[in-house]
Amino acid sequence: MNPISVSKLCLYCGLPGTKSYCCPACEALDQVGIAKDAVEATHIDFSYLDNPSYKSLHEIKGQNYNFLFYADGMSCSSCVHLLERLPLYYQGIVSAVVNFGNSTVAVRLLPEASLARVAGVIQELGYKPALIGPDESTETKYLKDNRESLKRIAVAGFCAGNMMLFTIPVYAGLDGTLKEVFNVISFMLFLPILFYSAKPFYVGAWTSLKYHHLSIDLPIVVAMLAGFLMSTFNLIRQNGNIYFDSTASFLFLILSARFLLKRVQQNFLSTATIKNGLKHEFYLRKVATGESLSDVNETVPFSAVKAGDLLTILKNQIIPCDGILVSASASLDTALLNGESLPRTFVRGMTLEGGTKNLQDEIRICISCSFEQSKVGQLFQKLELGANVKNDFGLRADRLAQKLVLVVFSIAALFFAAYSIVDVSEAFRRSLALLVVACPCALAFGAPLTYGFALKKALSVGILIKNASVFERVLTMKNIFFDKTGTLTEGALQLSHTEPSIISVHDQNVILKLESRSYHPVAFALRSQWAESLTCDVGPLNDFEEVLGYGVKGKLYDANYELRTLAESTHDCQLAVELTKNGSPVCRLYFLDKLRTESAQVVRELHAEGFHCSILTGDTMDRALIIGHQCGIPASQIHAGLYPEDKKAILARSRDTCMLGDGANDSLSLQYADLGIAVKGSADLSLQFADVYFTRGGLTPFLELRRLAKKTQIVLERNLSISLIYNVVAGGLALSGMISPMTAAILMPLSSAAVIFSSIWGFR
Repeated sequence: MNPISVSKLCLYCGLPGTKSYCCPACEALDQVGIAKDAVEATHIDFSYLDNPSYKSLHEIKGQNYNFLFYADGMSCSSCVHLLERLPLYYQGIVSAVVNFGNSTVAVRLLPEASLARVAGVIQELGYKPALIGPDESTETKYLKDNRESLKRIAVAGFCAGNMMLFTIPVYAGLDGTLKEVFNVISFMLFLPILFYSAKPFYVGAWTSLKYHHLSIDLPIVVAMLAGFLMSTFNLIRQNGNIYFDSTASFLFLILSARFLLKRVQQNFLSTATIKNGLKHEFYLRKVATGESLSDVNETVPFSAVKAGDLLTILKNQIIPCDGILVSASASLDTALLNGESLPRTFVRGMTLEGGTKNLQDEIRICISCSFEQSKVGQLFQKLELGANVKNDFGLRADRLAQKLVLVVFSIAALFFAAYSIVDVSEAFRRSLALLVVACPCALAFGAPLTYGFALKKALSVGILIKNASVFERVLTMKNIFFDKTGTLTEGALQLSHTEPSIISVHDQNVILKLESRSYHPVAFALRSQWAESLTCDVGPLNDFEEVLGYGVKGKLYDANYELRTLAESTHDCQLAVELTKNGSPVCRLYFLDKLRTESAQVVRELHAEGFHCSILTGDTMDRALIIGHQCGIPASQIHAGLYPEDKKAILARSRDTCMLGDGANDSLSLQYADLGIAVKGSADLSLQFADVYFTRGGLTPFLELRRLAKKTQIVLERNLSISLIYNVVAGGLALSGMISPMTAAILMPLSSAAVIFSSIWGFR
């Protein structure tokens, strides 16, 4: 191998490259002045991440990203926007999506990208990265960080509290040598706060300066250092005011407010409601003895469940992970995964998905994967990425917070320069009070906090939202398009009638045996309606085959049976199937789909609000007109016999469109509409194309979504008003000299607390 020439080594990090820099990140980082030694150190620190076995162990498959980092230190929307610019700093990163609720960064990397470089860049941005594997939880990461935060708060609280013991006598008029001794003690007590408790603020402030991105940490650091330096200067010259106590109290209170915000994020903004509920669940598991299972059961918590376990699921208990049904049959509530309001019946050997609820006495299943690898686990990982704040209001609030930082700095500097002519000491006191009290913290985290609560509230009522921008878009929609089958109608087939009118128990069992391995709606409908017919043994099923769009077939004893779909031209029902034996017809089954009870009322309410409602369906015009008439939708707004491309073309001719349909069949139109809402189908598949998924059948959740969006806007505007009014009033009081730096330190966290409680109260 030829040695690499010096001219082809990156001028910044020293890695091989074809130009002066190995990637745009190094060029950008070099221009903003990040120390080369720091990057080299991060390469050394994180080199283990590039070990192939370690890398493959932590790679996440089946998602829109392949690696997940926990980034300790996120505190506001500015952090979100900075971390989502990771692809600009390293070309190996294709995309980066931040979840403010659990402080994670999901990255998609090129195959040749270096994980060590990714971790290094995250660290250079001022955050502590930790790689999370597919079976790991962020909880273990943030518990460690919480302990560290509590230590910093404890040190700050201890020092600030003891400092007050020595400053109160000074305020009371103590003079002479004892006063100077007490001031020196206050100075010594301030040092642990300066060098330990305040460290997170230094990191955030330094990062904001490096990347020319004003953050809320900057005024905090400036106020703290200004108070410390002026107090130290006055201590040395034994004249003037001492601000150690007020500055220490300020830092203690802001650290406490930050920790409160972090706990709110962790406890209230996690979208994985199912997993949180399972944390306290216990399951009966067969005890393993060597390579076999004994007849003894042991009680294990959800966290101990693993692949290969044989579990007993009690009535009304949620299945923790995907598994194979061992019992003869099971009746499950599958609403979370497919929006079905009616229970589904499964038989031995079929796959049961995690997150579904057992509705019968007890069943036994063999677990096939962990929660994180299950369908519902991957679904909630996708939803957690929806807690980002990429929306107009969030961006406006972030820009406003940055402008407020600049305004506060400018006013403080101008006031100090102007008032110094009158009284330098008083000018500093008032400017310091302004820097302390007029902190835009509440403004910076108000938007992500509010959207996090809104996402959480939506999830609690069965509305899964992929992105917080939905709350803005759903209020701007004017044209609403409905799919017919499964959206306006039940979408659950019901056996209407048969030919002949009475089917023998033997033939019923033949049909059920043919459908025993099928997941088709016809199979579930028959298993539900003929549950009591499983009394006749028709023998083992051989040569089973299921043909999409045709039906199922197999051999029972020496007879060849088929259950095939009949052409629509032969009947007027939603669906019809025919059972044949050795090619001869035996019976026919006809199925209907009826209008949802609330569809007509929902459409009427939308019409009353001024919405333009239409139907887009692939069904026949005759059946579409019947449903349209029942819902009050005029014939001119009913489009039938459409292919997916036809629906897309109609949506393209309209503006401000909202499409409500089946997540699978309407994937193209859901993706093309300005707002796509899936009301039926697989939740996992639906959220690949739609913005919203309803776990409850029907259209009522759409009205609830609009009400929640309106409430979200009210809370956002209220939080913004609280922050702005507080900063204007408190800033004016500080400049007028009516509040001291100590009073400012006490008042400053109140705006943050007010925003937090406003958000909690708004979504109670």
